[in-house]
Amino acid sequence: MPTKAHLSEQQMRLAEELLFSGRPLPSFAKALYFGLFDAARVFPYPHPSEAERARGGALRCALVAFMDAHLDPDAIDRQQDIPQTIIDGLGALGIYGSTVPAEYGGGECSYDTFCRLVEEVSRRCGSTALFINVQHSIGLKAIQLFGTEEQKREWLPALTCGEKLAAFALTEPNAGSDAAGVQTRAVYNPERNTYTLNGEKQWITNGGIAHVLTVMAQTEIDGRDKITAFLVRPEMPGFRVTEPALEKVGMRGTKTAKLAFENMEVPAENILGPKGGGLRVALTVLDFGRTTFGASCTGSSKELIERAVRHAKARHQFGRPLASFDMVKHKIATMSALCYAIESATYLTAGLLDRGEEDFMLETTMLKVIASEAQWRILYDTMQIYGGRCFFTDEPFERMMRDARLNMIGEGSNEVLRAFIGAVGLRDVGMHLKDVLGAAKSPFSGIGTLLGFGRNSLSRVLRTPEVPLHSRQLADEGAKLAAAVRRFGLTNQRLLVRHREGIVENQLVLNRVATVAMALYTLTAVLSRLDSALAAANGNAASVQGDVDAGKLYCRMAFDEIDQAFEGMRHNHDDEIRRVSDRITGGSL
Repeated sequence: MPTKAHLSEQQMRLAEELLFSGRPLPSFAKALYFGLFDAARVFPYPHPSEAERARGGALRCALVAFMDAHLDPDAIDRQQDIPQTIIDGLGALGIYGSTVPAEYGGGECSYDTFCRLVEEVSRRCGSTALFINVQHSIGLKAIQLFGTEEQKREWLPALTCGEKLAAFALTEPNAGSDAAGVQTRAVYNPERNTYTLNGEKQWITNGGIAHVLTVMAQTEIDGRDKITAFLVRPEMPGFRVTEPALEKVGMRGTKTAKLAFENMEVPAENILGPKGGGLRVALTVLDFGRTTFGASCTGSSKELIERAVRHAKARHQFGRPLASFDMVKHKIATMSALCYAIESATYLTAGLLDRGEEDFMLETTMLKVIASEAQWRILYDTMQIYGGRCFFTDEPFERMMRDARLNMIGEGSNEVLRAFIGAVGLRDVGMHLKDVLGAAKSPFSGIGTLLGFGRNSLSRVLRTPEVPLHSRQLADEGAKLAAAVRRFGLTNQRLLVRHREGIVENQLVLNRVATVAMALYTLTAVLSRLDSALAAANGNAASVQGDVDAGKLYCRMAFDEIDQAFEGMRHNHDDEIRRVSDRITGGSL
């Protein structure tokens, strides 16, 4: 009869086979929720080739020269219009089609290059940067990724050069961040092989001036409603622009429209992507748009920091320059650390896209939240350094403040996205736990699942993951990151055991989970980038010491934030918060 020790050895061998059988891990961010650090996806830090850098650099120089000569952001804001000369000029430069294949008139640039172009534009004009994002990342990108060959050849050449404009129509009066809540309906007519669309859309950038729109509508498929994407032309009977340009707080140069569809007939061949696959179309292009948001926030933040530093050095109070005061130093250092972090996360994410990763939903969503919130803090501190001078419109901060406010709302409000980040990341862990519980009820048939779970859990308790940093300057930060990843995996298991399915409704817990996940992702981006920079310096660390200092400061800030979030998971005032709110609102609605 086999001994207990012999059985234990067999179980461990089986567990090893199960765990290390070559089965691919989920995305880098999703793996973090299991306490795993998939280093191969994020090390070394992604850099474009020499040829791509040269091509991107030349394009960036041409773009800057064009903006110096023609772009007036204050006039765009005042007149609530981006001049046709700007739209045409950006198209002639190839900005809109920079990542589109050459066979469709594009430049075949990397997403890294495109993000650097958007950075330059966003330093000057938020409206123009948003216009480019809509045209490229969520307008023509939907056709590039999901269109048939006929659809691509019909639309992409004209869209890449700016001859025609695109829009993406998802948001409705009752469906904003809840993309699945679309109420616009498309009914199939088999005799004519067409769909009849009825419904309305709101807050659609370029919606009133676009030549082609991707419209999301509910369709009945096998007795169930599923969202389908349709390519719509404004000349189709039944298409109506009810408000071509809504008055807005910021991004006033872009045209934001309300649309209506009244018995609008759309040919079946105008379906974009698979029938019933519209939600995937929507979420995929939003992922590209959110990456571009990261670049926009990075460019704006760099501009703000440069202005803040110049003013702090030139402005004297109490016989001293502002830059000599500790509280100003604190602001400038924090701003620099945050900017380095969001820049690192932006180009790590762009690198994932360029490498062809299939699942990058969590990474892009995290980036959008991280970057927009950092940009807002940098803007606030810049305005505080300027003091009373920031309150007058001869400085650009009033316009930049109004523009920046959209970034925490557009393409999903940050609060909704935080709950999403927490819930989606925990979902895979929860499914794994569910499999384990099912195996426990049938221990012989489910022994592989149980052993795999036990070995996974044990390995996370006894061993921290490896963060493959080469520079000894980053050893302490690397060790802390590895420990935090392990702790995150264990904490997520405990949370799911404690809250079970109810965790989906516990947004205060999900927010803390998201805070940790976003900090871990951004820490990874910062350390990967610093490690790459130090290796490239060939021992001349002084040449990159400014980046090292900013990056290390961000790490300290992020680790403090992680510790606070973990502490909040054990000790918090959540019940009191709900009780006070319920008294004010009259109870849960």
